[in-house]
Amino acid sequence: MIVRLNIENIALVEKAELTFEPGMSVLTGETGGGKSVIVTALSLALGDRAEREYVRAGEQTAVVEADFDVSTMPGQYRQDFSDYIIDNGFTVRREVNVSGSSRVKINGEVSSLTRLRELTAPVAEILGQHAGRMLMDEANHLLFLDRFASLTEQREELSRLFSEWQQKALKLRQMRSRREEMHKERELLLFQKTEIEKAEIAVGEEQQLLREKKILDSSRSLIESARLVQEMLDNDDSSALTYFRQARHELEKMAAIDEALKQQLSELTDIDYRLEELRVFIEQYGNSVPDNPDRLDEINARLDELYGLKRKYGDSEEAILETLADIRNDLSNRPDVSQHIADLEAECQTLRESYTATALSMSMVRHKAAEYLKKLVTKELADLAIDGAGFEFEFVYEDDPEGITLEDERTVKPRPHGLEDGRILFTANPGEPLKSLVKTASGGEISRLLLALKAAEKKNAKLSHSLLVFDEVDVGIGGQTANEVGKKLKGLSASCQLLVVTHLHQIARLAEHHYVARKEPKQDARTTIRVTKLGADSIGSELERMVALPE
Repeated sequence: MIVRLNIENIALVEKAELTFEPGMSVLTGETGGGKSVIVTALSLALGDRAEREYVRAGEQTAVVEADFDVSTMPGQYRQDFSDYIIDNGFTVRREVNVSGSSRVKINGEVSSLTRLRELTAPVAEILGQHAGRMLMDEANHLLFLDRFASLTEQREELSRLFSEWQQKALKLRQMRSRREEMHKERELLLFQKTEIEKAEIAVGEEQQLLREKKILDSSRSLIESARLVQEMLDNDDSSALTYFRQARHELEKMAAIDEALKQQLSELTDIDYRLEELRVFIEQYGNSVPDNPDRLDEINARLDELYGLKRKYGDSEEAILETLADIRNDLSNRPDVSQHIADLEAECQTLRESYTATALSMSMVRHKAAEYLKKLVTKELADLAIDGAGFEFEFVYEDDPEGITLEDERTVKPRPHGLEDGRILFTANPGEPLKSLVKTASGGEISRLLLALKAAEKKNAKLSHSLLVFDEVDVGIGGQTANEVGKKLKGLSASCQLLVVTHLHQIARLAEHHYVARKEPKQDARTTIRVTKLGADSIGSELERMVALPE
């Protein structure tokens, strides 16, 4: 239940603070007197969408703050939201900026709008003309039945299963249609991977081969040049080494006479040794130069292979190896098409079976709930002065040869919400055939039917909300019917807190707490809305005012 509601700068409300108690409360006032602003403020506290127009003209921010008591909520609720419940309650603060943005705080901590809705949805519900409009749309009728049958969670689970199933089925169709194309793509990747791996690319190999090729291409020239150098150094009596050694022999004789030449002799001797080493090296080099046409053919073939790979996969050995890594990664993310299709088929079948089991179970519950709802609503409508009313829930199926098979062997189309659609059939006149509710019911009948459905939920022990707000659901009724509606609302208030926005004195006089919304001028000539809780001595005059209003 709601304990306190504080409003600042919402529409024409400058500031208002209301406290609430258990039981039935009514909010009355002249048409346009500001009753809807209170409902708007409460809806913001429950997580409804914020609009920039809600902010009072001239102000930057509007604020709604509400204290809720959840001590009467089921234990599972208090367990699920234990992090938010302090002393059997929680406080919501909603700030709406003139730009249209809003901020949510729960117990002083910033939170999300989604979490606020999850927290407050089981606690409070606002039923107004919007709910009546929902009832006038057949697309919503099955949702009313599912709420009555406590199938909300199963409905969400079924929707999730259906979505996953359809996503997998779509992917399967896409895979099948692209099977050949994807198979060719995978085969090409496997060929490229094998081609590169078989080549055993090593960074630096090309440069090494080019050096070896250069030598092989000039091997005859290198051998001949080495032979000539060797002959020049030491081949006959006129070679360089022969003349040099003769010079060293003469210098040895000179140094034996003049010791000052020993340094030059030492240098000349060192040169002799180095020339000898050079001669030996050239001799060995000439003998080592390969003259192998077969090896040259091998090198040319390998270089051609490397050049071919570079044209396909990159301009260097490093680039080729990077391409190989990319191909391997692509293959790891691109499983075998046939196997992938088989896996998708198995997943689709599993999801279909899960969906079918859940949908068939829900169908069974829905049919039983529809029969029980018929009995309860018919009784409630009689209490609301629609004696002999006819009410029935009709299920509608769409045949589909590839759909889900029912117990009667009929194959129907699966949908996110189940195997069936549904609509309410209604008549307010005994003896008249049942017809679609949206085509036969008046505004007053819709209001009473909405109240009958809520009362049926209560009798079915499905009413868990600790706060129900009825926003002018009494539109289109009056007289004795209004008395019966008031009694029904009063009965509901025995098990939950009720806030009823009404123009009918027949309903207002049954309330335990009475609030009035009035427009009042301020000294600055601006109009403001003031909401007052009436004392026992003031309720009578407000009821007299309501009686004076034309029906």
